[in-house]
Amino acid sequence: MLSLGILTSHISKEQKYFSEIAKSAKNLQVKIVKFCPEGIDANSGMIQGESYVHSEDRWLPALFPPPAYVYDRSFHGLSRSKTRARQNISWLKEVSEFLGYGLPGKKDVYDSLKNHPRLSAFLPPTEKAYGPGDIWRSLETYKKVIIKPEFGSRGAGIYLLEQTAEGINVSMNKEGKRYDRLIETKRDSLFWLDSIMRKYTLLVQPYLELSNENNEPFDVRILLQKNKENDWEEIGRGIRTGMKESITANLASGGKAEAFQTFNMTIPPSLQDQYEQKIQTIITQLPGELEANFQRLFEIGLDLGIDKKGQVWILDINSKPGRKIIEKLYPEKVKALYEAPVVYSGYLARTAEKMKAGE
Repeated sequence: MLSLGILTSHISKEQKYFSEIAKSAKNLQVKIVKFCPEGIDANSGMIQGESYVHSEDRWLPALFPPPAYVYDRSFHGLSRSKTRARQNISWLKEVSEFLGYGLPGKKDVYDSLKNHPRLSAFLPPTEKAYGPGDIWRSLETYKKVIIKPEFGSRGAGIYLLEQTAEGINVSMNKEGKRYDRLIETKRDSLFWLDSIMRKYTLLVQPYLELSNENNEPFDVRILLQKNKENDWEEIGRGIRTGMKESITANLASGGKAEAFQTFNMTIPPSLQDQYEQKIQTIITQLPGELEANFQRLFEIGLDLGIDKKGQVWILDINSKPGRKIIEKLYPEKVKALYEAPVVYSGYLARTAEKMKAGE
């Protein structure tokens, strides 16, 4: 029987999603296990984790060899330090086939796309900060900048810095609320930035005005996945709207999900055509370019900003996206969403068999 392992940071995370994947695999004759990086023992070649037992409708502790295929849903936080867990994952990649191998840091992704003839126009200027002075110089240039961790996700660690007559205003989101702090002197600002940069690497971008008529930040989340024929498909899209005057629209930071069609109804048709053409360019060009520059991907969470002039901006590209937008706005697609990792592992298995047979 074909085996698919789900690699997760914590065994109790995404419990419903993983259980639904396991249930969908029963009719497809695929065995599902899940495990954490710490459960991998490269010396013995075995993994301690959990196996889904259909007769009992639950996960049970199990010891098993590396599965043939791995669906990587592990998250490593805002920094990427050399840990035993990462060493274990590296070993696993040598003995198992991953559905997708993920993406490197945001700056590496930006650099791989910035000279692309059709995608570069959608990228906001992005620089890696090697010291507090780099952020200060960007702030003096743009007056208002966003700083964010190079390996961040779900809106964590994002700050808005604005130069004012009184000093530097620092804003952040926490538990759905916006918090502001005024730092009056350059010296204190650099000291604060240094304390943040000791924790993780930061990227700096000019702040983009991406708010609706109610002064709420919003973005477009699009989920792309590969189907059973290895072709990329748009699974769905929605609008994520943040709290009034907040920094981000992430659902994890208190944002709400709305149908893309609802947003379209508020926009003149001429502007709709303008940004839809740009969105389609991004959707058709981006996945192939990422795979050409890095490794195979299985799914992409694409966050796009649309400004009042109809310009589209690529805000974030996530190779381990959430799926709350799809679950809420497209309930008819949920069954296929749960089956997708199992179906794609089947495609990889068939491809491997054909290669062995010399086809």
